[in-house]
Amino acid sequence: MGFSLTFMRVQGDKQLDADRAGLAAFLAERNLHVAPSTDSTHHLAGPGGQLTFDGHWTDLHLDPLDLQEPVSGGIWHATLSEQECAFVYDLCVAGKMVIINPQGPPEFVVPGRTHTPDDLEGMFEDPQIAWVDDAEELAEALGGNFESFLAFRNQVLGH
Repeated sequence: MGFSLTFMRVQGDKQLDADRAGLAAFLAERNLHVAPSTDSTHHLAGPGGQLTFDGHWTDLHLDPLDLQEPVSGGIWHATLSEQECAFVYDLCVAGKMVIINPQGPPEFVVPGRTHTPDDLEGMFEDPQIAWVDDAEELAEALGGNFESFLAFRNQVLGH
């Protein structure tokens, strides 16, 4: 069970390709690359191994940039730590990707004005959209829902 987010570029109900050049520059600046993993997704790794946030391994994933289909990514078990939110925000801005939050609301989080309201029409009926301009606003937009998710998870797990 995890708080998951998906990153992709959309226009209406169509998935577009992420900004591959922007993603490549982002990864190069951080000395990271897309690496295959045992679970058939592609995680980010660097010289020290798989990407971590706050000293903990992350399952943040990104399609290989040489993929024929549109590139997208996501994270299955988000913690919404300050370090993780900063990375996700910068990654999505670099790739011109919106964050889709299936736990909703908001259903969409648009970092750095990567999309317009028209780009998101047709994805959901009356979606709630959060427009964020930095990592702190991203954490705030998702934070209340994350707290609800944690309470639900703890109840299910008997914690």
